[in-house]
Amino acid sequence: MLSPSLAAARQESGLTQAGLAARATLSVPTVRHLEAGRGQIRSFLKALAALELELGGRNLPPGAYLGARLADLRHRRGLSQRQLAALLGITQPTLVALERRSQGRLSTLEKAFSVLGAGPVLLPAGTSLPFYAGVANASVVHTWQTPKDLLERLYLVFGPFDLDPCSPTRDRAAAPVRARMYFTQEDDGLCLPWHGVVFLNPPYGRELPRWVAKAREEVVAGRARTAIALVPARTDTGWWHNDIARQADIFFLRGRLRFGEGVQSAPFPSALAVWGDDALIVQSLKESLPPCWHQGTDFAAR
Repeated sequence: MLSPSLAAARQESGLTQAGLAARATLSVPTVRHLEAGRGQIRSFLKALAALELELGGRNLPPGAYLGARLADLRHRRGLSQRQLAALLGITQPTLVALERRSQGRLSTLEKAFSVLGAGPVLLPAGTSLPFYAGVANASVVHTWQTPKDLLERLYLVFGPFDLDPCSPTRDRAAAPVRARMYFTQEDDGLCLPWHGVVFLNPPYGRELPRWVAKAREEVVAGRARTAIALVPARTDTGWWHNDIARQADIFFLRGRLRFGEGVQSAPFPSALAVWGDDALIVQSLKESLPPCWHQGTDFAAR
């Protein structure tokens, strides 16, 4: 994420690793480590300054320095320091050092950008992105709110999800899905890395194929551990054949769902597509979900 961007910026400037090291008053091994995603944040920022670049973010609020901006974004996500530290797998004092002094490992910074959905961007020094620059490219309004009964059955298997990248709100009290992190329309979850166990009820318009492809790609890339998508069972479409058939475990739900507070049932059948599961998850879903038809990645109905 950040390290490949540094290497690309150095190469674009025509500098060798030794040249960048000399300009930034760093050692060559330090530059090499930074470009491999290792090393310290302060060294990374020195390397950027030598390239006349700054680290920004598509969804990163403005602020006096990097750590303060991350702290502001954490507040906007509704997370305490303890909660974010747990998501990052670090101690709270480590997070305090990052937020107050922009200190710590580059790998910690990269994970913080990923989990918070900051959307890292390298910018020419002295420039900035408009806050929430991704709004224009964000998906359409989510109108098919996931039935609460279905979510409760999924919580029995997964507990609260790590991420809902299609949330209509970042207000935990109002969000329809229990998750540790929410990406909203403003954040544009299609352009951000995902993490952990992800649940999505994506928009069912023209953007649907992109969300389904994104779910599969995030699991294949190893950024998300498991992705569960509630989608219309449109088995005749290209996106179904490209990213669900033989790619995910499929649970065809019986009948037609009633979304949100709707009185009328949906005009289409629904299915859950699950990428990155295992035999235990499949068995747990069979026991927790209402009667449904399961197809595995080998097309053998079970």
